[in-house]
Amino acid sequence: MHADEAGLVDAIANAVLHHLQAHPLAADSVEGVARWWLGPALVNARAEQVERALDLLVSRHALRRLSLMDGSILYAQASTTRQ
Repeated sequence: MHADEAGLVDAIANAVLHHLQAHPLAADSVEGVARWWLGPALVNARAEQVERALDLLVSRHALRRLSLMDGSILYAQASTTRQ
């Protein structure tokens, strides 16, 4: 991954964390994160870049990956306790 790509992935990861500060119970797919969580500055981020950022946050234990019965994957804040 090039430095520019790594910087973009970091920016996406930061935007995701910022979104989760305001919406700690949010959970969404890669496509939903790209569409709703990133804001106008990252509107052109590709799904692969968003997925890399989400995987990075999962590896840092900031997010958790939820596998649904239909095979789809959602991402949510790792430390959130759901009731």
